[in-house]
Amino acid sequence: MTHPLPLRSTVVERDGPATRLLVLLHGYGEPVADLTRRLTLLDPGGVFLAVAPDAPFERRGRTIWHRALTSPDEAAAQYLESLAALDAFLGELQRSTGLPAAEAVVGGFSQGGGMALGLLLGADVAHRPAAGFGICSFPPSIPGFRVDLAAAAGRPYLLSSAHRDHFAPIEMSRSGAALLRDVGLDLTYVESDGGHEMTDDAAEQVGAWLAGRAAPRGHALLDGTDARQSYFAGLWDVVG
Repeated sequence: MTHPLPLRSTVVERDGPATRLLVLLHGYGEPVADLTRRLTLLDPGGVFLAVAPDAPFERRGRTIWHRALTSPDEAAAQYLESLAALDAFLGELQRSTGLPAAEAVVGGFSQGGGMALGLLLGADVAHRPAAGFGICSFPPSIPGFRVDLAAAAGRPYLLSSAHRDHFAPIEMSRSGAALLRDVGLDLTYVESDGGHEMTDDAAEQVGAWLAGRAAPRGHALLDGTDARQSYFAGLWDVVG
């Protein structure tokens, strides 16, 4: 792998104690403002110092973390390089802010939430955050992706899926969620009736979860879903 690309970022100045890091990751070609303008819903008390990095790659003028699955080899290489860049970025944030990367929450929309999953699961991650979340997100579909079960075990992750998501049909989303549950993440799973979009309702779900007011974990929604039949199953190199 090449040296991680540097990431530009925005630090959002707000009132509040800002005692932990909240790293917000945008979706494919989506503006970081989709997340930062909803901080009053995500973190109304200003408990977190919110930082929003820009993805390092571009596709047809759109900023992305990695290509879509139409170019799987390029997508996999870009995913791994973006993951290394985010890992290094968390280390830099720890040094510059004095806030531990190990207590950070990293999450985002679509492939942003998938990058957060890589930080929780990846065997080669040096600055592993405490927790993560994803809105309309999915597990890394990277053949041979190295997953450390022991390091990931018990780390909280909120996944919010949508019934009318045209990128990740609900059956695919449930299959991915079952896989995350079965590899040992402390999964909270919720569903909405919407499509593939970042919404105020989703931000409120995350805000309640961050504040410890989330609804039950939602595993009953996964009844009858077999992670072994998952679109993602068999892709990873599991260690730990």
